[in-house]
Amino acid sequence: MAAQPTSTSGRRPARLSRDSIVNAALTFLDREGWDALTINALATQLGTKGPSLYNHVHSLEDLRRTVRMRVVADIIGMLNTVGQGRTRDDAVTAMASAYRSYAHHHPGRYSAFTRMPLGGDDPEFTEATRAAAAPVISVLGSYGLDGENAFYAALEFWSAMHGFVLLEMTGAMNGIDADAVYSDMVVRLASGMERR
Repeated sequence: MAAQPTSTSGRRPARLSRDSIVNAALTFLDREGWDALTINALATQLGTKGPSLYNHVHSLEDLRRTVRMRVVADIIGMLNTVGQGRTRDDAVTAMASAYRSYAHHHPGRYSAFTRMPLGGDDPEFTEATRAAAAPVISVLGSYGLDGENAFYAALEFWSAMHGFVLLEMTGAMNGIDADAVYSDMVVRLASGMERR
């Protein structure tokens, strides 16, 4: 019987499937970053060769798209969980805190999330992008916002949080009490929803 191939660490490589490859890509992203994600780099992490991955993913773009869709689903799930049973300022504060925490704990995944276009020629991906705003739009309903007003308010809310998180990640917030500034920003955003 032929010997099983082993990884560079001497261990047998894990059995490959589309799901195991996507999970490995998510872990890879947080350690190495979005730009480092290639088929060969991921294959090395999995203890195999690049061509083996093509039995499960069609291309690097297919893998990246699937990873982005998974991240969107994870963020939607997280926001729904923290927002459940909450309304108005309480919900906004909880969601903003969870969003920032996700970005800090999963920087590579967050980078994948922020690279999604708000429109484009991929209807499923465009729909997922819009769905990412759904938990926030739901909470904004407790302020009396609905329809297009709620969508644009959610977009403004996300823009403020995303901008702050990016400034933190690039070191622009070093030397200040970022927790206090973020909390104040979220309170101001919430009070703005109240006035709208």
